[in-house]
Amino acid sequence: MPFEGTKGHGARQSTTFIKNNLKNIVQWSAKMFLRSVTGTSVAITCWIALFTGPSIQAQQDICVVDIAQVFKNHNQFNRQLEGLKQEAEQFKFTLQQKAQQLRTKSERLKDFSPGSDEFKQLETELAQESANLEVDQRSKTRDFMQLEAKLHFDTYVHVTKLIAGYCEQNGIRLALRYDSTQMSPDDPNTIMQRVNDHVIFHQPQRDITQTIIQLANQESPATGNRPSDTQNR
Repeated sequence: MPFEGTKGHGARQSTTFIKNNLKNIVQWSAKMFLRSVTGTSVAITCWIALFTGPSIQAQQDICVVDIAQVFKNHNQFNRQLEGLKQEAEQFKFTLQQKAQQLRTKSERLKDFSPGSDEFKQLETELAQESANLEVDQRSKTRDFMQLEAKLHFDTYVHVTKLIAGYCEQNGIRLALRYDSTQMSPDDPNTIMQRVNDHVIFHQPQRDITQTIIQLANQESPATGNRPSDTQNR
């Protein structure tokens, strides 16, 4: 039975080969096992770093701030804004007085005959004074608007510099603006504010609004400079 003999001969050769190379086979198996374990550990470590490391770091690198609340509680800004409002009210009162004087003066037209020299002269004076009053009103209103706009601009620059400085000192790479106004079903404005807000959720400790308010008021004392002056010191 040549087939069986051949089969038996091959089996003996395989057994002899295994015995002679057993040490090499064991070393090779151990090396492959260690390589497999090491590769698995590296893969697990990379997987953990990929899915947990950046997430934790991102939480530490981001903060939120309510700019509207900062403006609302910015002492120097509110004092200067109130000063502008008082100036505007005083100018409005002056305009009303001048307008009343014109109305009183126009009553004198009744003392002259229409077409007379006195009537024409007084009419011309009233027209000129009324035109001047209107020009003054437009000019002053424009000045107040420019002053208010500059106040908002200077304060915003001042506040954003405070935010940037705080973030740099605390390793924060991104500051997001959000609206902390509570939404009320009875107030459409608050609903739209929340709907349009870019921040859906944040942890309370990531809100630096009160910190920025404190910093702004520390740099803006009651008798201090304007925000634009403060930031240039």
